[in-house]
Amino acid sequence: MKVLITGASSFTGKALLPMLESAGYETFMLVRQDHGFKRQILWNFSDDLPKGVPECDAIVHLAAYVDFKNGLNIAQYNVNTISSVKLAAYARRSGSYFIFTSMVGVHGTTANEYDKATPINPENNYAMSKYLAEVIVTTFANRYTIIRIGGIYGLDGPVHLGLNVAIANAYYKNEKPTMKGPGKAKRNYICVDDVARWILYLLRQYESDCFRKGLSAKETLYLAGPEIMSIEEYLNDVAETLLGVSDIHRIDGPESKDMVIRCTPFPFEPTTFRHYLRSLKENG
Repeated sequence: MKVLITGASSFTGKALLPMLESAGYETFMLVRQDHGFKRQILWNFSDDLPKGVPECDAIVHLAAYVDFKNGLNIAQYNVNTISSVKLAAYARRSGSYFIFTSMVGVHGTTANEYDKATPINPENNYAMSKYLAEVIVTTFANRYTIIRIGGIYGLDGPVHLGLNVAIANAYYKNEKPTMKGPGKAKRNYICVDDVARWILYLLRQYESDCFRKGLSAKETLYLAGPEIMSIEEYLNDVAETLLGVSDIHRIDGPESKDMVIRCTPFPFEPTTFRHYLRSLKENG
């Protein structure tokens, strides 16, 4: 099975690519710059798809331009939205299954819990660019899965999630986490490996008889971790598991609000936060 991937060099892409290759998928990467992939195709994400893009059975669109600033950033819309127009048209022509990674942020930040019933309310251009891409995918792709994700944690993960900074500082520098404010707000972040495993599961489902018989896949999933924990609990686990200490740095600050995602049921045994940290320490 041939799979076309964007964002192969991203945080999630680096976790997904070896899983796909181990599972025997033939992967082709659309990249903005040379990353040395065996089957990479350069594309600026705004022009038409370059010639030579092979006909693939599935598209996994991971690429994202993350920018939470309020000002209009055309480059962000090129990567997050315009590229989705081109890829959705490709998917429609070729009959490809389209997996698109979006964000729970399309609902805004005013709710305490998030699922399909939460009103759409993009509060910045990043969220808007992702939501417009969702509309494009649902309009043009015959078979698609949209994945709305909250925070993704893991070593070397994106620094806009403070938990990833805490993990990296503890792992690389032996620094205790710093918590601003009381830290009682609840979250259910998901491990990057579980996001990759979920995408692999979707591709395997696509290969199953239900899809081969022509049934359509048109769904939106919500990905989050299996545990609802406070920010304080997350940071305490980092300190205890990676550093073997029972305290963290604390500085004054306002309390955050709860932001919990009602997760789509896992099709596999999910990774707990402590299990990930233990594995990280053992492997490191």
